Amino acid sequence: MTTLFFDLDGTLLDTQRGIAESIRVALAELGQGEISDQQLQRCFGPPLRVSFAWLLNTQDKALIADAVAIFRQHYLHTGIYNYQVYSGVRELLEQLIRSQGGGEVTLHVLTAKPQHQAEWLLEHADLTHFFKTVHGSEDSGIRSDKSTHLTSILTDDTFYGRTSWVIGDRASDIQAAKANGSLSVAVHWGYGDHQELVGAGSDFHIASPQDLLPLLDV
Repeated sequence: MTTLFFDLDGTLLDTQRGIAESIRVALAELGQGEISDQQLQRCFGPPLRVSFAWLLNTQDKALIADAVAIFRQHYLHTGIYNYQVYSGVRELLEQLIRSQGGGEVTLHVLTAKPQHQAEWLLEHADLTHFFKTVHGSEDSGIRSDKSTHLTSILTDDTFYGRTSWVIGDRASDIQAAKANGSLSVAVHWGYGDHQELVGAGSDFHIASPQDLLPLLDV
């Protein structure tokens, strides 16, 4: 009995360009200077408020909230459409679904992205039907910490007695797995670099979606 929790941004979908353009719009409207691609790279994966606190070098909650509001206005109207499904992901999900049999393997999404955005993207990308549940954050930032969010999810009797896996591209995904006794799989096609993923101490590392199948004996 196996439960798979997939990260969204950087694991299932490449949403980098849409997020990047919306971050730059927010910073420009707040009078901030241009930021480098290297700085932006750190912002793909962590909760949005954490990224803006770092980019703006502030803990001013009002300023961070303003940045988030500007970002979301642009992202929901423009940036959200700028994404791609990673090559091989759809084929992986199809094979996992075919192998489920009596429900031995169930697929779920665990993301720091707001719930409604995650659901919209999965529906727009025609991926919703692969997943039993989608677990995102609230607009307020609640449930954006993956470790504590996964803890609350796994208290549900639905997951009792099941082996859980977390599959993602950032250290926060690996940390969420470790905090909850889950197995972790670091994917190397997303936003986290090799050093970050190795340093996080993931149980497994894969270079392509199909590399997940032998780990699950599928």
